[in-house]
Amino acid sequence: MTDAAIHLLAWYAILALVGLCALLPAAVLCDRLATRGVLLARPLGLAVIAVACWVVAWFGWLPYGTPLAAGALVALGAWSVVIARRRPEVLAAVRAGRSTILAGEVLCAVVFALVLIARVQAPDAVGTEKPMDLMMITAVHEARRMPPPDPWLSGHTLSYYYLGHLGADVLGRLSGNAPDVAFNLATATAGALAAVAMAGLAIDVLALGRSGARVAPRAKLVASGVAIGTLLLVTPLVGLVNLAAANGIGDPAWWAALGVQDVPVAPGALSGVPTTFWWWWTNTRVLPETINEFPAFTLILGDPHAHLLALPIDLVAVALAVGTFEGGTPLTWRRWTRDPERLALTGVVFAAIVMTNAWDIFIYGALWGAAGTIAFLRTGWSALPAVMGVVRWAMAPVGVAAVLALGFLESLDAPRLGLAPVIGEHSDPLRWLLVWLPPLLPVLAALALLRPRIERGAAVRVLSLVLAPIAGWIGLVLNATGPAEFMARGTGWAVMLGLVAAITLVASAAITADGRLDRALATALALLGAALVVLLATELFRVADAFPGRFNTVFKFWFNTWALVALAAGALAGLAAERARLPVHALGQEAVRLGVPVAGAVALLTALYLPAMAVSRAREGQSPSMSGVAHLQRSDPGLYATIAWARGRLDPTHDVVAQAVSESYTTGNMLAVATGVPTLLGWPNHERQWRRAIPEAERREAVQAIYAGGPGAASTARRFGVTYVYVGREERAAFGREVADRFVGWPVVVNEQGALLLQVPAVEAR
Repeated sequence: MTDAAIHLLAWYAILALVGLCALLPAAVLCDRLATRGVLLARPLGLAVIAVACWVVAWFGWLPYGTPLAAGALVALGAWSVVIARRRPEVLAAVRAGRSTILAGEVLCAVVFALVLIARVQAPDAVGTEKPMDLMMITAVHEARRMPPPDPWLSGHTLSYYYLGHLGADVLGRLSGNAPDVAFNLATATAGALAAVAMAGLAIDVLALGRSGARVAPRAKLVASGVAIGTLLLVTPLVGLVNLAAANGIGDPAWWAALGVQDVPVAPGALSGVPTTFWWWWTNTRVLPETINEFPAFTLILGDPHAHLLALPIDLVAVALAVGTFEGGTPLTWRRWTRDPERLALTGVVFAAIVMTNAWDIFIYGALWGAAGTIAFLRTGWSALPAVMGVVRWAMAPVGVAAVLALGFLESLDAPRLGLAPVIGEHSDPLRWLLVWLPPLLPVLAALALLRPRIERGAAVRVLSLVLAPIAGWIGLVLNATGPAEFMARGTGWAVMLGLVAAITLVASAAITADGRLDRALATALALLGAALVVLLATELFRVADAFPGRFNTVFKFWFNTWALVALAAGALAGLAAERARLPVHALGQEAVRLGVPVAGAVALLTALYLPAMAVSRAREGQSPSMSGVAHLQRSDPGLYATIAWARGRLDPTHDVVAQAVSESYTTGNMLAVATGVPTLLGWPNHERQWRRAIPEAERREAVQAIYAGGPGAASTARRFGVTYVYVGREERAAFGREVADRFVGWPVVVNEQGALLLQVPAVEAR
C-alpha cells in the first residue's frame, strides 16, 4: 500500500473517530428527532473540536498544534463516556439506531470516494480562489496562536472566516496529511458530510408527529434519495443546454435566445463531452452580474471555500430548527439550566457557523428563531409576546455562542456592511427558471401528489406579512430613484409576484397542516417556505459590501437556499410516497401521473452535467494527485524546492519573504500560500474585501524599492520586517530577467533551477 493510500485511509479513520466520539453529544442535542442526530455526529464533533482548538489557542492556554487537536478529540470522547454513564437512555437510543449509523457510514464513504475521484483528476490549487483556500489551511497549520498571521499581508492576522479550514487542518494533523493534501480531502469531506446530514434530516422531518409510529422504509429511501439527489446531482438547466449545443442538438438560435452569456457553447464534443475549455462555468453565471453557485458545482470545481465547508454544520442548525418546530419540549430557561450539555452544544453550533461562514447565520439563525416563534404561537401566545418569548429563550445559547466567537469576531477587520434595496438588478423569469426549475421540480411533483389543504384565513394572514417587506422596499426605492425603477423592472415583477404567491400558498398550507397536527407536512412546507422567503429577499434587498450590486448576495444566499429546497424536496417526496392523494377527476389524475415522472426525468437529466464537468476537468492536463501543489514540482521546480526548504525552517510569526505583488486569481505568491510565511502584499483585491483599509500603496512602493536593488534595498526590507527575498518567475516577469543581479553579496539560502531565496543582510552591503 502506498503512502498516499495510507494517509487517505488515516484521514477517513480519523473522520470516523470524530463521528464516533460525537454520537452521544449529537443524540443529546437532537433528542426530539427520530434519528437522534446520529447522522450529524461528524459535523457536530468537528465543530466542537475546531471551536475548542481556536478558543484555547486564542487565550494562549496551549499552542495550536497536533497535541491540542488530539487532546480536543480525546476530550470529546471522554465527554461521550460521561454522557453514557450519566444518561444511559441516550446510549440506548444510539444503540437502537445502529442500522441508521451503518447506512450513514456507507453513504459517507461512497460520496467521499466519488468526490475525491473527481478532485484527484484536477487537484492543483490554481484558478478561481483555490490558492486563497490553500493559503487559509496553511496559515492555520503554521499558527501557534489564534488568529493566524495573514500570509498575504505581513504584520496582520487573517481577517476572514476560516474555522472550516481549521477543521480541515485538524483532520490533516491527526491523520498525517499536509495542508496541500488536506486542501483536496476537505472538499470531499464536506460533500460527504452534507449528503449524510441531508439524508438524516429528511427522515427526521418524515417522522415528526407520529407518536411512536414508524416511517415506512420505502418513504425513508425516497426522502433521503430525493434530498441527496437534489442537493448533489440536480443542476441548473444551462449545463444541459450546453451539453446539447456541443453535441449538435437543437438550433443554436434557440439556446442563444435564453440570453445567458456564452451560451450556447461552440459545437464540438469528445465522447459526448464538450471540448470548449470550461464550458461548464456558465451554469453559475446565468443571471447577469451575479454568481448562482450550487453545491454540486462547488464540489467538482474543488474550492474548499467557506460556503462549502460551512454546509455540514449549517445542516446541524437546520436540525435544531426542526427539533424546535416539533414542539415537544417547552421553550423555557429551565430547559437550559436542566440540560447544560444541550446549551453548550447549541452555542457551539452557532459559534461554528459564524466562524466558518458568518453570512450563514442570517439564514439559519432566523430559521431557528422562526421555529421557536411558531412553537410559542401554537401554545396560544400572540405574535409580539411569542417573539419576545423566543428572544428570552434564545438568549442563553446565543450568549454561549457569542462568548465562544468573541475573540474571532474581535480579530476581524471586516469592512462595514449595510443593507440596500435592489435597484436595476432584478431577476427575469426565464433565467430565474433556468436556475431554480430543476431543484423545484421534485417539490412540484410531490405537492401535486399530496395536494395539501389551504385555509383562506391563513392565506390572508401570510399575504399581509409578505407584503410588509415589499412595502418597505417600495418606500426605499421611491426615496432613492422615484418611480422609474418600477417601470424598469418590467418582467422582474413576474418573479417577485410569483414568489409572493408561492410563499403565500406554501406558508398557508404549512399553517393549515400544523393546525391539523400534521407536523411532518407542516415542517416540510415551512422549510420550502423559508427557501422561498430567502429568494424573495434577494429580489428586494442586497448586502452592501465590497462587491457591486447583488453579486455576492445572490452567491451566498442562493447557495444555502439550494440546500433548503433539497431538504424540502426530499421530505415532501417521502410523504408523497406514503400518502399520495391523486386528483378525483380522471383528467387531473392522468396529468399528475404523467407530470410526476416527467418532472423527475427532467431533474435527473440535468445531472448529466456533473460527470461531463468532471471529465472536462480531468482533460485539463493536470496530473492525478491528492496534493494541491505537487504540480509545481513539474511546472516550477525552483519554487517547489524553495517551498520545501522554507517549510519547517522559517517561522510565520517572525519571518517575512518579499515576493512580487500578484493580483487576485493569478498564480503568484504561491510561496506564501504553500508555507504560510507572510509576504508584504498578495492578492490585494481580496485583502481589500476583507479589511476596512490596507497599506496597499506603501507596500507596493516597498516591494518596488526592494527589487530595485541598490544601497537602499536591504534597509527598506529591514524596515518592513522582511527577512528573505524571493526571486522566481513572477519576480523576473515583474522586475526584469536580471533582477537577481541586483542582490550581489546577499546570502543565498536556496538556488534551485532559476529560483533564488536570499537572506536580508543584517547590515547594508558595501
